[in-house]
Amino acid sequence: ALSACVTLPGSDTPSTARYVLRDAAGDCRSPASPLSLSIVRASAGLETERIARRDVVTGELTYLAGVRWADQLPSLLEQQMARDLECGGHAVMTGHHKTLGQSRLVCEVRAFNLVEDGSDRAEAWLSCMYYPAAGKPVALVSRHSTALASWSADDAVAALSATWREVLEDIQRGIADAGSH
Repeated sequence: ALSACVTLPGSDTPSTARYVLRDAAGDCRSPASPLSLSIVRASAGLETERIARRDVVTGELTYLAGVRWADQLPSLLEQQMARDLECGGHAVMTGHHKTLGQSRLVCEVRAFNLVEDGSDRAEAWLSCMYYPAAGKPVALVSRHSTALASWSADDAVAALSATWREVLEDIQRGIADAGSH
């Protein structure tokens, strides 16, 4: 009879869907070069666990109702990027362990949201500075978008994940190119 009066630990009423980015398919390479990674900033309105939608015409930023990331967006992206870079052959330490890495990758999230402008899509934009252990710093900027298959939370996260893959591939190519010079 008392069950309606209490909330058990771990319950979330009403339930909110929580998402993480989908990992890329394929095998990971063995880590070779150490890299310190930190996402130091996200654009206004993105430092939240809410999934944002930007109206191109008005500039209004709104959030999907009842749908959230599993963590604050900068932390979520930092951990996802660490996993992805590790699959690309780096031994990654996140921003909390900066002294452990030889090379550093410092990024800002310029966009990671849905776009509403008649052709709904997901967009991601990272602006990074790569500081190799030896050599000059390199600016790495990547911006991509992916069309939504339909207007649903699952399709939105799928489009954001696909867009993330493209952005990360650009960043990884930039790191590899900087290492070959």
